[in-house]
Amino acid sequence: MKRHVRVYIEGGAEGRTADRDFRRGWKKFLNELHELARANDYQSLEIVRGKSRGNAFRRFTKHKTDYPNDLCVLLADAETEVPDGAHVWDIVAHQEGDKWQRPSWVTERHLYLMVHFVETWLLTDQDALKKFFKQGFNQKPLPTTNLETRSKDNILQALKKATQSSKKGPYQHGQAHEIIEIVRPDKVRTLWHGRRLFDTLGSLIRGEPET
Repeated sequence: MKRHVRVYIEGGAEGRTADRDFRRGWKKFLNELHELARANDYQSLEIVRGKSRGNAFRRFTKHKTDYPNDLCVLLADAETEVPDGAHVWDIVAHQEGDKWQRPSWVTERHLYLMVHFVETWLLTDQDALKKFFKQGFNQKPLPTTNLETRSKDNILQALKKATQSSKKGPYQHGQAHEIIEIVRPDKVRTLWHGRRLFDTLGSLIRGEPET
């Protein structure tokens, strides 16, 4: 029986190749977990583009019907600060506009948050940003510390200032999946929730009990 690890992710740009490009970018970023899945009797790690966050959640909750033999998890923007020690399902359950209720078969290890959002993760690797935006990119406006406590507005303003004179600038949210493709996972691991994705999902893939 072929089993897969399926990661449902919100977001992505519009266009004819959007789904393919989104999957390629995220799969390259998560290649370490793909290889781990292969080593633990899974066929592969697959990326499922959810588009809107609500749709990503709905598709994730249906996976028991659609893919009953697969390991499925959800990766979404937190859209807010996450206090130390908070349960991730509590965050989305109380988030205005979400009110996501944890399905009965789900544990904390099935939900991963980008705090506050994916752009926070992009800021961890300024070399990747420089490589993507090329000539005219100015990293001076970009914060380098306490990234998970910074608001979305703060980070977006910094990104736009850094890229406004670049060859591809100013930054647009739809570029995130293109940039994540070249972001180094070790840089994202410097964030608490970035490290949690690799470490905790890794333990789930290996079949280790929840601690």
